[in-house]
Amino acid sequence: AIESGVKEVREVIQKAKNKNLFEQEGAPVLFIDEIHRFNKGQQDALLAAIEKGWITLIGATTENPSFE
Repeated sequence: AIESGVKEVREVIQKAKNKNLFEQEGAPVLFIDEIHRFNKGQQDALLAAIEKGWITLIGATTENPSFE
């Protein structure tokens, strides 16, 4: 998450949509380390793809989300 921006997120989502792997094997998994560093714009770029089932998001963080 430190080095990724909205452009990179959208590229990954587009690749997942183009491959149509989710129709046969389930949605591709997108793992984002340090996801707590994503800003609102980066989060919004992920939202539609998650809601539509194009990707499965797994986020890891070293921060305690209850304090953020």
